[in-house]
Amino acid sequence: MKSWQKAGIAFLAVVLIGGVYLFFVFKSRQDPGVLGKKNQEPKMTQDELAVVRLRYATNFTDAKDALEGKPAWIKAGYVLPYFPYSGGSVQWQKRVGELPPATKINITKLIKASVPAKIDDRVAHGIKQYLAVFTMDGSDGTYAAPVGATDGPNESILADELFYYDPPQKIYDNWPQPTWDAIKAHTPTVGMNELQTRMAVGAKVETDSQDAGNRTITYHAGPKTWTVSFSKDKATSVKAS
Repeated sequence: MKSWQKAGIAFLAVVLIGGVYLFFVFKSRQDPGVLGKKNQEPKMTQDELAVVRLRYATNFTDAKDALEGKPAWIKAGYVLPYFPYSGGSVQWQKRVGELPPATKINITKLIKASVPAKIDDRVAHGIKQYLAVFTMDGSDGTYAAPVGATDGPNESILADELFYYDPPQKIYDNWPQPTWDAIKAHTPTVGMNELQTRMAVGAKVETDSQDAGNRTITYHAGPKTWTVSFSKDKATSVKAS
């Protein structure tokens, strides 16, 4: 076989292979089939698409600008302790309790204070703590709760983990009214997902599984304890103790 014939056969083989490849690419784009399904990203839920604003405050000045004179709603329910605030000081010995989830507070100012060593308010004491001074609808009192601390040059602000900056009912406006009624009553119900349950009974939890949506979680919600089992991110069993 002459060299030009060999070259011609090689060229035809390349063209044929390329044609077959292009044919399958064209077909896969017309009908992705299994290959297309493997590359599809999982659909996001409405809850995952909800816009939860963050302030990204990294120091006391940022936090003052972000919080003072503004409302906030408790994100980490039954985790954040609060204390009476009067006469320009925190009444450390008169702890009121832990703020329930979705509770609205009106932050009047941010202060720095030294914390007695024996007080455990779930935030590192540092040299000084940063506390939000606030009022609540339905209460005549003024209170303070820790939102961060300073240890010399190092500052820690936890506001984004502790607060929503918009009404939760506006953020998750796809939830039905019975769900919001259960949240307001701090009573989880069958059918709620994990986020809705946390909104009702807080973030102080125990679980032996990291399989979100398919596990049993115990919630320590103030004076009550709730044990809720989930399957496919729906509560199938709710027990109070």
